[in-house]
Formats: sequence, C-alpha cells, structure tokens
Amino acid sequence: MPNKKILAEFPAAVNATKDLTQKQKDVLITSIQLFAKQGYANTSTHQIAVAAHQSEGTMFKHFKSKANILRIALDPIIHQIIPDILDELKQETLQQPMTNLHDFLEFFVRNRMAFADENQDAIKVFLSELLYNEDLRAEFLTNATASFVNTFKTVIADFQRRGLMVDWPFPIVFRHIMSVLGGYVMDRYILFPDRDWDDDQQAHYLVLALEKVLSA
Repeated sequence: MPNKKILAEFPAAVNATKDLTQKQKDVLITSIQLFAKQGYANTSTHQIAVAAHQSEGTMFKHFKSKANILRIALDPIIHQIIPDILDELKQETLQQPMTNLHDFLEFFVRNRMAFADENQDAIKVFLSELLYNEDLRAEFLTNATASFVNTFKTVIADFQRRGLMVDWPFPIVFRHIMSVLGGYVMDRYILFPDRDWDDDQQAHYLVLALEKVLSA
C-alpha cells in the first residue's frame, strides 16, 4: 500500500477544520507550501501574505507571528493526518507474517524508510518543532500513537513469548527501535541530506543492528 504524504493530505485536513475562516485556512495552506519549498527560516511573513492574497496586518491579526502559524498548522497534522497514517501502518503490520524477527524488522525498517523518503519535506518543516516543543510533543504522543503502540506491544510480546526476542520491558525495546530509525531520519534528511546515500545499504545495516541487539 502506498504511503500517505503528509503535505498532500494537509489542505483537505485544514479545509475540514470548522473553527477557522477561509482566510485563515488559506494562510496555513500557503505557509506550509512555502516552508516545505524554501525552509521555515527563509520564508517571510510578507511572502506568506502575498501568496495567500492577504495583507500582513490581516494575517497578524489572526496569527500574531510566523511561529504561531506553524504551531496552528500542526494541529490537523497531530489530530487527523498522523493518526490516519499510524492506523494504516498498524493494519499493514498486522497483515505481515510474523514467522521470525528478521522478516519483521526488514518490513518495518523499509516501510518507515519509504515513508520518511516520501515525506521528507514535511519532516524538515515539522520535526524541529516536535523535538523542541515539549507541550506539542506530549500532545502528539497522546493523540497520535496510543493505538499503534498497543499493536506494536502485541507484536513484541508475541516474539518474546516464542523466544525470538530479548525479554526486555516493552518501553526499552520500543525506544531502541525508534531511536535507531530516528537517528537515520535525522542524519538522512536534517543533518547530512547532501551525502551520497545508498538507502538499500542503510536499510541492511539498520536491520542488522536491530537484529543483533534484539535477538534472543
């Protein structure tokens, strides 16, 4: 199943929001397009206003600052788009034959790498905000991940029951997998995007590293 693209889903999610005026929706959609294209720091409020066909005064009346535009734009992503994406991943995960740990890690790592590649523009726009805004991060974890984490917990418990994975507490296993994948995403799309990346090789080593640590 093709991965959903966050920025492609964003306009529909914003337009479905009932407590925003059309002018506010236009600003959010336009600003995210500009942030993705030229970067948050390189996008001025004047550019956003011009592209959204509004005056800066009107825009500031509604949003106060560029940072607040980004913060409000994250709401439909946290409450609607990300939960839909995780539900899609949950269904795909449950459909995979869980015969051994290697095959599961191979599926999960490559699936999430493909998702990151297709959503690299969104990652560049939103990742720093999620990393450094504690309240926003807590809101994201509360609203977006509970169902998927429970599914993941079931899969991990099954591997442990069959003696195929180390008998560590689930939070430790989950954090290790996510930190390995998160480190790859940070390197690949934020810190060193211009390196000559061989993603197939990267996937091989990520799976190898996870399997080495997590195998029983």
